[in-house]
Amino acid sequence: MFPLHPHDPPSVGPYRLRARLGEDAYARVYLGTADGRDPVAVKIVRPEYATDPGFRSAFSRQVEAARGLPGRHVCSIRETDVRGAVPWAAVSRPLGPSLTDLVRDHGPLPADALPPLAQALAQGLADLHAAGLVHGSLWPDGVLMASRSALLADPGLEWATSDAGRRAPHPAFAAPEGGASPATDVFSWAATLCYAAGGVEGPAGLAHVPLQLRGLVDTCLKLDPRLRPSAVDLVRMLGGPAEPPAWPPRLRSVIDAVADRQRNALASPSDPSDTTDAGEGKRPGRGRLLALGAGALTLVVLGSVGAVIAYDRLGGPSETNDPGPEGTALVTDADCPDSSAHPAPETPLPSDVSLSNPVFSADGDVLATTSTEGLSIWDWREGEEIARPTDSVSVGSRSTPVFSPFGCTVVVPELVEPEGRDDSIILAHGYDLAAGTDTELLGPQDGPDEQGRWMSKPLNVQAFGFSPDGRRLAVTLDSRLGAEANTHVVDTETGEAGEPMLSRLQYTTTFVDDDHFATSTGDEIAIWNADTGEKVREFRGSTSTSLAVDVAGSRLAYLDDDRIVLVDTSDGDEIASFTREEFETDDSPLLLDLVIDPERNVLHANWMVSVGDAAWNHHPYAWDIETGEDLWAEAEDPVRYSGLALHPDGEVIAATTAADSRLVLLDPETFEPIDTLH
Repeated sequence: MFPLHPHDPPSVGPYRLRARLGEDAYARVYLGTADGRDPVAVKIVRPEYATDPGFRSAFSRQVEAARGLPGRHVCSIRETDVRGAVPWAAVSRPLGPSLTDLVRDHGPLPADALPPLAQALAQGLADLHAAGLVHGSLWPDGVLMASRSALLADPGLEWATSDAGRRAPHPAFAAPEGGASPATDVFSWAATLCYAAGGVEGPAGLAHVPLQLRGLVDTCLKLDPRLRPSAVDLVRMLGGPAEPPAWPPRLRSVIDAVADRQRNALASPSDPSDTTDAGEGKRPGRGRLLALGAGALTLVVLGSVGAVIAYDRLGGPSETNDPGPEGTALVTDADCPDSSAHPAPETPLPSDVSLSNPVFSADGDVLATTSTEGLSIWDWREGEEIARPTDSVSVGSRSTPVFSPFGCTVVVPELVEPEGRDDSIILAHGYDLAAGTDTELLGPQDGPDEQGRWMSKPLNVQAFGFSPDGRRLAVTLDSRLGAEANTHVVDTETGEAGEPMLSRLQYTTTFVDDDHFATSTGDEIAIWNADTGEKVREFRGSTSTSLAVDVAGSRLAYLDDDRIVLVDTSDGDEIASFTREEFETDDSPLLLDLVIDPERNVLHANWMVSVGDAAWNHHPYAWDIETGEDLWAEAEDPVRYSGLALHPDGEVIAATTAADSRLVLLDPETFEPIDTLH
């Protein structure tokens, strides 16, 4: 689940669209709400199908046939428009994850969860077949795991693509004879159970199905459709028709955690015009749902990562978070605490220390900064430094601290003195502030031996960044002559690193979505596949290593000569560009910072310009992306800053001042100081 793209419609029919759920064979799917109604999945037909008469006719037939369908295990059609320019359908959407999301994030279902799943899906198919309908596109992504039972996510609307002469959806779960019939639905039912049991697509997971179900599932996978039982037979052989047994408690807790997060997000105000009462001392701000970043929204729908930590593949309690000698979990799901599990500072920060690199945690409750005193963790609302996990950080490194998109782990570039060496190196270090643990991240290089000795000169970390869903951390090192690769991607749940990739020196590493990250070499921006290291897109002409990413909006900003360019990461198209018109004659201005504020649709940029005698001035900008207006120039008394961090919910801006390196909080609308932390 992801925030709406700027080009997404705000509403359809009576439903306000709250977030993207994803896509299926023919439509973009959104989470929709309307006053006094339960949430729905709003399926808006994609343009290439909306203009296809064959598809429109097939879609209309599917919708009309499914109206008023009885049954508790098939999501019902609530409302549709099949005659408009863009057809759409609203389908009931119980809270909870899909089967795909559940297995992907928590592993295959435990054996005692498979009989209830099998019975619920069989009853859903039997209800469809009794009404003269065929589903035709059953697969794990089309199964919703609600608190009480499982449901088919819709009555088979995707099959309209095949009726229109398009490829049948989800071939890995389709019967070998093709087409859509009650027998093909039974085959797909069995293939979906195999996936739930083994975590692999199609019938390949049969060996993982419990023995009490395996014979029945195997029969449903017969090549000859005449040998497969009917859906009614399945229901009878599984002990029905009756209410399926409840989920086992460990699975129920995971599903309920997902549903609770969804419910809380939907209950939060999301009207952009919604404001709090100024008399209560609170500033205007948007609601929680729209303010959430993509990673946070993904977690709202996909589930509680704590269940990953607490349960080993949902099969039972895990004795430890350590998956073995090859790695340990880097991130837990515990929220940032009021007081860190790491020791509180023994002494206050000196009044003359210069702070830099502010960054908020994903929940917005704590703020991190770096200085010559180390890494400082602040309860910014109380104005108190609550922890200093390390007193040795690389203040001048290009890699500033980053927080994980969930939990409370911060990764920071830390100075380390290897045993037996006179020089220091910079390594990435992860500190879980809730658990009080820390992890050294070497990047794609061999670590020291048992005596702490390095066989070759270790490389400095150059950059690192988390994926929006928090499941990956990319770590990039300085390049070395003869080095084959200098970046690898770490699995944050296990601590295991993938194969090294990318051979050229990269100054910046930042994810643009869950599966791709962007880097900058100073003359090229590239987007890479995080699994394979394959370059999927490049933008040439960059004259800076600064990058800004808006994951939710699929947008990337970078400097190209004298322009800040904003591009769409999905297709590479330019969206907008901005220039520093009044500073075109500056002598080699240095771009320090780029930050996209997706909530207010603003692009922040900060240049440092020489004014002679080793003196520099800072020139901040805050462009309204829609109009191009520089909001910073319009402010009455804005602060010039050297570092900037946007609160994830838009409450405040944290900045380190350019003049004296103070840590201040700014009003996000006027950019005026409202508090000084240090």
